[in-house]
Amino acid sequence: MIRPISTGAMPPTEFATTTEPALASPASHAPLVSDLAAAIGTDPLAKLQDLLGAPLHRQTLYTDHGGAGGGKGGQVGRADPLVGAELPGQKGVTIQRSLGDPKGYETRNHALAWARAIGSDKAMVVLGSDKRWHAVETNKVGRDASGGIGKVASAIQVGRIDPAEYERLKNAAMEKNDPEKWKTFAAYALGVPRDEINIVREGDTPSNKHVNINLTRGFDAEGKTAGFDPAKPPWVQLGPKAFDRPANACATLAHEQVHAEHHTIARDLFAKYTEYQHKHPHSKESFRDWAGKQVKTAQDVRTAEIVAGLYDGAHAATELEAHIEAAKVAFASGDLVQARTDLTKVATLPNLPAQRQTSDLSIEVLKNLRNGLSGDALKVFDEVATKAPSRSVLRDKSLH
Repeated sequence: MIRPISTGAMPPTEFATTTEPALASPASHAPLVSDLAAAIGTDPLAKLQDLLGAPLHRQTLYTDHGGAGGGKGGQVGRADPLVGAELPGQKGVTIQRSLGDPKGYETRNHALAWARAIGSDKAMVVLGSDKRWHAVETNKVGRDASGGIGKVASAIQVGRIDPAEYERLKNAAMEKNDPEKWKTFAAYALGVPRDEINIVREGDTPSNKHVNINLTRGFDAEGKTAGFDPAKPPWVQLGPKAFDRPANACATLAHEQVHAEHHTIARDLFAKYTEYQHKHPHSKESFRDWAGKQVKTAQDVRTAEIVAGLYDGAHAATELEAHIEAAKVAFASGDLVQARTDLTKVATLPNLPAQRQTSDLSIEVLKNLRNGLSGDALKVFDEVATKAPSRSVLRDKSLH
């Protein structure tokens, strides 16, 4: 049976909530340690490593009682290869900074979540010559473009959300759960084209080619991503609860896109495992055991734990990274209410990865996030971290 792996920016339902997150013993799984690049190729590993990006600082999507994010501006410790690049056919319209990860994202929708969250008329999503999607801010308001032969192959104008228009469209959609009004509202909230929004009602099957908005009575989550199926891409669904605030909609989409991108990496690796099985028909190695024999570095350990976990239902590693990504987007939006909410979900995750190397890499992302904050945003981060259960990643000494 394929089980959903996420309830969006909320802890997954298959994990029971506890007062203290249960950190699995390092000995609970065999060490996930040979060289993944040599054994299975570099693509799956490279894709997964790209999902952890440096934080964005100083953000203004949706301000609430405490002002914007209060960051320092710019990026921390990572080169931004697109700065100065000109948009196709738009002389003088150049990229000033990347939003989120300067190395870009595997999916366009992940980049859209970042661009929509930032709250800028000059927010864009571009497809780079590296074949990755980048959320960026330009020096002038740009327009949709294609056919570029430089660093930018195409561009999508995203812009910012007007809070009054957001509320108007939300009220119209939620009044009678009208599917057409929900398509219009969700497209506005997320920056996703309207014809790529699919409404799921009673008896409908989610589409793996659209962003699904689930309006069924039993869908009580902010979002869900389908469980691992090596034969097809996962669907991504958002529920009405994700749209209570503009920042939550963007953060939830980013959360689910992390799961979807992890799923792609798992499919790539599982294809290699299938080849191995065909060549060794008498082998009884499970996917997890096989993956564990391919790796030796900390990044490789993390890769194996995430992809094997998707296969066998141990979702702690993918959930940790998805929740952290949602918190990053929330801080980027400047909505400190949402930032506190999503960071608290990181703090109270009921299960953490079994392998310490996996947690350490996520802790480094949290440290980069904190280093990019100031003012009220930094205060929110530290308040949540201080109150986190003792075994939470947010209580790691390197964060304080």
